Amino acid sequence: MTLRIDKPDTMQNELVNIEADGLEPYQNYTFQLILKHNYGTHKSTATFRSNSVGQIELKYAEPLRGSYYGADPMGLFLGMTPCEDFAYGGYLRCTPPLPFFYKLQLFDSRDKLLDQIYIKKHWMHPRLERTELQDDGFCATLFKPPGAGPFPAVIDISGTGGGIHEHKGAMLASEGFVVLCVAFFQYKYLPNKMEDVDLEYFIKPIEFLCNLPYTHNVIGIQGVSFGATIVDLLATRHGDKIKAVVSINGPQIVSDYIYMKEHGEPMPHLSHGQVTLEHCRFINGVMCSNRNFQVMTEQLTPETEIPWHRIPTDVKIRVIGSVDDLCQPSVHATLYRQRRLKETGHEVEVEMVNGGHIMEPPYFPHHELVYAKYQGFYCGYGGEVVLHAKSQEKTWTNTINFFHRALGSTQKIEDWNRVAHIVPPLESKL
Repeated sequence: MTLRIDKPDTMQNELVNIEADGLEPYQNYTFQLILKHNYGTHKSTATFRSNSVGQIELKYAEPLRGSYYGADPMGLFLGMTPCEDFAYGGYLRCTPPLPFFYKLQLFDSRDKLLDQIYIKKHWMHPRLERTELQDDGFCATLFKPPGAGPFPAVIDISGTGGGIHEHKGAMLASEGFVVLCVAFFQYKYLPNKMEDVDLEYFIKPIEFLCNLPYTHNVIGIQGVSFGATIVDLLATRHGDKIKAVVSINGPQIVSDYIYMKEHGEPMPHLSHGQVTLEHCRFINGVMCSNRNFQVMTEQLTPETEIPWHRIPTDVKIRVIGSVDDLCQPSVHATLYRQRRLKETGHEVEVEMVNGGHIMEPPYFPHHELVYAKYQGFYCGYGGEVVLHAKSQEKTWTNTINFFHRALGSTQKIEDWNRVAHIVPPLESKL
């Protein structure tokens, strides 16, 4: 009995083919995939019936039961869920973006272990250069592809989780972009509270990225959650430099629930009484956005509205909205952005997908809820595990294509020497 994988050492988004042979014909066997991380364990399982010659190939075989449904070569990666040792409300932070090591096991119908192999998946292409920055008035991590360039360049911004998140930027840079992942609070010497962050803080990283000798003088920018609202605001101030915007499940407003400063003063925003936690609901202690939350849009004034008209019409904009987002009304926010931007003459690409709040690169494990340190409670993210994972496959590919169209094509990075036998660094813990 033998487990096989065609590519045991790949980039995180690369498809792999898993199969087993030498099995008893027409018998049930279970595959189990385990990801052991510093934050805890994720796992998926699927049970199949072998064919007439004692083979199971996941590319064609449909599970009888398990963590996913339908024939899919990446089904075990799509269906991963946290185990009991993963902290309730935890977030699988990938900074620095170290590879994931998976253990794939095969069991017979009596739960006897027949075989196991290891799989290595990279968030960061081994030929990328990674540089931590903190001495130029901002904190960030720079990812550069090999070569002299010039390369299309993108800034990546996260939301209210604080700190820095590098896996999305590392994956984007692995497609041939120069990427700057920018932290803006709760990191090193930066402010602890987001309301103490000044929007002008982002001027230096924008100028830094535009002025590198191996980039162009214009860039793209992407953000998720409140990071999406920040990239909208930056596009209204720096449209001469920012020519491509990707906004993922971000609030369409700034309120006293989430706001920043500008020029040292609090930005105009909806004030107390216009937005409160009464606009949300709590289910078993988990915050879920109330559909009436969209009433805040009706309370916007010219001062509190994002000035969409200030974004130059040559800026390309992509908006992603998740229909099962429990953290905020993303469908309403996405459609509102689309309407306002079309009114101001902009080209807008909208993608509505099944899934929860955070759309990550492919095969990043689904998070049903996360403890929001900034807000001080658990936030429901929503989304069914497999549908969310399938949407991440789709949105990631479409975002890469969008940046290529808006900023220019990239060169495929030369492959690295992949090894046939993978031994994880903490094998004893897997």
